Amino acid sequence: MRGIVKFYSLVKGAGVIVADDHKEYPFKMADIVGVGLRRLSENQAVEFTPKDFKATQIVAMGENA
Repeated sequence: MRGIVKFYSLVKGAGVIVADDHKEYPFKMADIVGVGLRRLSENQAVEFTPKDFKATQIVAMGENA
């Protein structure tokens, strides 16, 4: 599924993605695919897997990836 990062706090290690279906999916830093410090920016396009009303396996898309 695709969506846009609505909010992400590096300090809290959590955020919210608004999916193409207009639903909001919360996530934690551990759900972001990558090594080391994993960052996302507000309004950044992502792909993710929805699971139990949360976003998992989040991958950044585009030039900010």
